[in-house]
Amino acid sequence: MAEANETLYAELKPALERVEQIRLEKLASLERRKKIAWPVGAVISLVCGRIDWFLLMTFKDSDEGFVGVTVFALGLLYGWVTQPRREYIKQYKQDIMPRIAKAAADLAYDVKGSLSMETIQPSKIVPSYDKAVCEDGFTGCYKGTDINFCELKLTETQGSGKNRRTVTKFKGLVILLEMNRKFLGHTILVRDQSSIGSWFTEKTSKMMRADLVDPMFEELFNVYTTDQVEARYLIDPAIMEKLTDMKDHYKGENITAAYFNSQMLIMISSAHNFFEPPDIYKHAVDMDAVKMLRSEVEQIVSIIDYLEMYDPRQKAA
Repeated sequence: MAEANETLYAELKPALERVEQIRLEKLASLERRKKIAWPVGAVISLVCGRIDWFLLMTFKDSDEGFVGVTVFALGLLYGWVTQPRREYIKQYKQDIMPRIAKAAADLAYDVKGSLSMETIQPSKIVPSYDKAVCEDGFTGCYKGTDINFCELKLTETQGSGKNRRTVTKFKGLVILLEMNRKFLGHTILVRDQSSIGSWFTEKTSKMMRADLVDPMFEELFNVYTTDQVEARYLIDPAIMEKLTDMKDHYKGENITAAYFNSQMLIMISSAHNFFEPPDIYKHAVDMDAVKMLRSEVEQIVSIIDYLEMYDPRQKAA
């Protein structure tokens, strides 16, 4: 592995050096904008603060008023200041990430991702949402299994009037595996729930609670299925340990999984920012950053190695 990383780094070095020049330009721009932003921000706070106070007094008894001019204006200023950082990150990803994806597991990389929400909706583990944003997408085939994973954020607008707000329903890593075999049933795995939560899941998913052989696992997760025998094979302790370790590694808040049709969907809810290049204040020509990004990709793809432990066709034979 060390030799492979050294080879990759040698191949990437010319591109990294070009990105380093861009980093220096964007860093200089960022620092200039930060110096300008301090006095401009003070003026905005003073002027817009008075406007907000006027609006608050004028529309205090109405649901139609909008108070937040200061926040809006400062938000625009912040976006302008940090634009060079975003441009650098985008350039790094465009120039470097496709090569890391190729070296790690012969995958293709897309900054925006290509995960279809229509494809994963039948899994019964996708929460309700009205907006989906996908980025840092990887696609390819590994050991006969098609894989598609990305960072995904799902949001939903709730309430109305002054109570109208946007709620984040999911943010984290989504992994979709398409196998060359079809599952006999539909099985989902969720974090342990209360008795009411379990009852609701059974009613809405039209599945039954699975009886597993590992009591320690049942303390952490609930499994629902349409095929009790298959579920015992699918929820293999080895792959569950792998997924749990991955969740813990990224400080994940939750993990759910579904086996349906010929697909397996894994959703790891986490505030961790996956597949991020070095910060603009760090050198782009950084071997450790290359190794870390490659390791992230390889860790996700390695889930497929654990799936080879079970083949429903053997059970059906």
